[in-house]
Amino acid sequence: MPSTPTPALRRWLQASAVSLGLLLAAAAQAQWSPGADFSGARTHHTATLLPGGAVLLAGGQDAGGNALATTLRHDGGSGQWTAAAPLPQPRSGHTGTLLRNGTVLIAGGTSATGGPLRTAATYDPVDDAYTPVPDLAVARRHHTATVLQSGHVLVVGGQGGAGQAALRSAELYDPSTRTWSAAGQMPGLGARHHTATLLPNGRVLVVAGMDNGESATANAALYDPTANTWAPAAALPAGERRMHHTATLLPDGRVYVAGGEMADGTVLNGLAWLYDPAADSWASSTGIGARTRHAATLLPDGRVLLSGGAGPGGAPYDNGLYANPAANSVQPTQGMAQARAGHTATLLPGGRVLVAGGQGAGGLLSAPETLWPAAAPTTRNLATRPTVDHAIATPLADGTVLMAGGQRNGVGTPPLRYSPAADAWTAAGTPVAPWRQQHTQTLLPSGRVLAAGGLGGSGVLASAELYDPGANAWSAVPDLAQARYYHTATLLPGGGVLAAGGRGVENDAASTLAQAEVYQPAQNRWVAAAPMPAPRAYHSATLLRDGRVLVAGGLSASGQLASAALYDPVANTWAGAAGMLQARNGHTATLLQDGRVLVAGGFGGSYLNSAEVYDPATDTWGPVPTMSEAHAYHTATLLPDGRVAVVGGWRSGVAASARMELFDPLAGTWSFQTLPQTRRHHAAALLDSGELLVAGGYYGGVGVPDQPLAIQPQATTRPRPVIGNAFTQINHGSRLVLLGSGFTGDSEGGGGGTAQAAGNLPQVRLERMDGGPVAWLDAQLSDAGSYESHALPAWLPAGLYQARVFSNAIASSAYVFELRAPSPGAPGAPRNVTATPGNAQVTVAWEHPAGVPQPASYTVTAQPGGASCTVQYPATSCTVTGLTNGTAYTFTVTASAEGGSASAPPTGSVTPTAGPGPGPGPGPVGVQPVPTLSQWGLLVLAVLMLLAGLRHRTKA
Repeated sequence: MPSTPTPALRRWLQASAVSLGLLLAAAAQAQWSPGADFSGARTHHTATLLPGGAVLLAGGQDAGGNALATTLRHDGGSGQWTAAAPLPQPRSGHTGTLLRNGTVLIAGGTSATGGPLRTAATYDPVDDAYTPVPDLAVARRHHTATVLQSGHVLVVGGQGGAGQAALRSAELYDPSTRTWSAAGQMPGLGARHHTATLLPNGRVLVVAGMDNGESATANAALYDPTANTWAPAAALPAGERRMHHTATLLPDGRVYVAGGEMADGTVLNGLAWLYDPAADSWASSTGIGARTRHAATLLPDGRVLLSGGAGPGGAPYDNGLYANPAANSVQPTQGMAQARAGHTATLLPGGRVLVAGGQGAGGLLSAPETLWPAAAPTTRNLATRPTVDHAIATPLADGTVLMAGGQRNGVGTPPLRYSPAADAWTAAGTPVAPWRQQHTQTLLPSGRVLAAGGLGGSGVLASAELYDPGANAWSAVPDLAQARYYHTATLLPGGGVLAAGGRGVENDAASTLAQAEVYQPAQNRWVAAAPMPAPRAYHSATLLRDGRVLVAGGLSASGQLASAALYDPVANTWAGAAGMLQARNGHTATLLQDGRVLVAGGFGGSYLNSAEVYDPATDTWGPVPTMSEAHAYHTATLLPDGRVAVVGGWRSGVAASARMELFDPLAGTWSFQTLPQTRRHHAAALLDSGELLVAGGYYGGVGVPDQPLAIQPQATTRPRPVIGNAFTQINHGSRLVLLGSGFTGDSEGGGGGTAQAAGNLPQVRLERMDGGPVAWLDAQLSDAGSYESHALPAWLPAGLYQARVFSNAIASSAYVFELRAPSPGAPGAPRNVTATPGNAQVTVAWEHPAGVPQPASYTVTAQPGGASCTVQYPATSCTVTGLTNGTAYTFTVTASAEGGSASAPPTGSVTPTAGPGPGPGPGPVGVQPVPTLSQWGLLVLAVLMLLAGLRHRTKA
């Protein structure tokens, strides 16, 4: 049997891919990767894909044959396992079925004492809790549970009742009423270890299994939910009796039945079979050899992955097969790290297959594995455009892409806008600045694009401007306080843009900046932010899921940096972070689906092929395998399937790369594909279709037009879900409602057996379009044409988002909406106010309020008289003039923002006096600030005065 290639062999395969091209790139992707181990080896468990992209592993039996109550949740982004709420009672051989309201129905199974169970419960992934439901009418185990088109669940057969015989009975669960009802009796002698498959016409096909005569059967039956009746279906051909087989609904509506065994344990070694519902007939398909107790998973490209299983004598396999019923062919897969049978195989939303548990050669297994079985990415040429380097591509809300900035041979190039629907480039207005490169472009929540800083014909720029896609026009905004290039710009959770670092003078390392500032779109202004702990340019800045910004690496005046820092926009403070394992600049930093950050490539004294991952939860960096070659000043894009595509860049001092490296965070591995052209200083953007647009950069010779590419990382021959929503705005705390078609796909995702739960209910993924965080949503209600989530996660920052529906790992095109920030409230009151008298004036100072929102302005008002002064945030003092010397005044400082205002308590009395002190004329010498009484201070003073009054009255 095939075994996993050694590291040396893998390196040889990667090196050979230069000449073998796409074929080897596809093969390199199809490697099994061991995942994070979990505590509690098991078999006869269930694995259910949850609405948030996680997998619930529930119950089963341990090595001693004891039923388990333990459950685990697998994070589809990080691959980590965490303990979940235990089952209400131990069970194995049960079913775990995802309902359309996002909960999981756990039903039946074998109890801790070895008997069949009638009990059932629903699991809520949001609350991590179980709720009992009424008992099944009949105790049963090794049955099947199928979600019907109505959302009801059909439970069929199994073992139970008197004498523990195979059952003919079936029953329906109604999630809306949480009740069970009878669903008639199957024809024949009952079945357990059978399969049940939902057909496109809504009926359910039950195939084979062990009957109550303890014999494997070839029978088949059809359940009609409309009439709530059963009818015989064409039986498998003579001699094809089986149990522990798999049955997979194909995209064309046929059912693929493969493998299995006889009642005496004899493993079948014949053909696979195809059932045609229209003709009620069976046709043979290429055999899969002797295999039973395997798992079957329908892949996005229409193939069926048959993983593991046992052969004659019961020995488990470490290999699998790709069955292609449409082509009547079977191909072997690479071997798993561990042979297994009786395991589960779950198709994750991005397209990976997770296998877990099962019986291994040496006992039960707790080490899972994942496989990326997708075909190699495909590329297609797009309409050509003038070649330009250092341009930036920004996806817009309407699905077009703005490519702006950059130059070619020292001449600025006009911005262009690409329309995927028309495959055409059109002019994108006339910028205010003649041209800029090495600048930043930031997509704002309003849909406009902020271009800031960079290099222009006159040197380093402080100018900034906004592109309005609706008007196809540019307009100037106030200049940055500091001219800069090779800086970063990060959209903050509140909608502001943090510009940090860079260089202030062209090609002058000494001009590297620590200074930072924030653009506030609502006020159309830049305000100072706390400076970074150290100057840096050519660095990366990444918004983390908790709202902080991770700044990493770059260049200082003295060389490469490995250091990192974290910016807190609420407190406007920086804190140190763990340093990277490798000093680097010109790298990329990509926020992964699970909240970690992948840093890849760059320059660190030489061009780098290394990469590392930052974990904000532990403030640590960890290494990942190296890329196939060096990449610096490249692009890195998070794909809808969760992988990261690194494209082009420098690979040496004289050569650019023509490779796209794909990082799989779940497996922690890279694969690569050779693209038609080398590129560096190019641009890349994710299109609504899920394709990656690659354009521009140093490509070809002088005058050679750019040949942009569209790369489709996830090829599928099956229909994609379609979202029909029009662009809208959604408030924080609201639910996401989607309308369209194909949300439940054209087929189930599993083999229809007890543990192989179908997984064709919609999974919904959100990603902020500026490269911000990703969230998988929990479902409240779903069907083939609609989806409603629970309230959107509170931690999601405001901005423009792309939503995609995944059904059986096939992604829809993106639906774009604006998630609006919570309505801002009033700021807190200014703190620690002091007043310093002068000649006919008083200077009042304070500290900013704690928390958010931050004020827009401060106003100081004097009493008596009402004289005042107003300053804009972040100022913390102002001087009230026009006062009368010798008159005592109190002063109130009021902080104001869009949502209201708040005032500090009045200061104590302060008297301006003519003299040599501050002011327009002579004033007193050595005047000290008069402190304000805080609210606590006023309370203490009031208590002291009350006590003094009581003491005085007592003495009297």
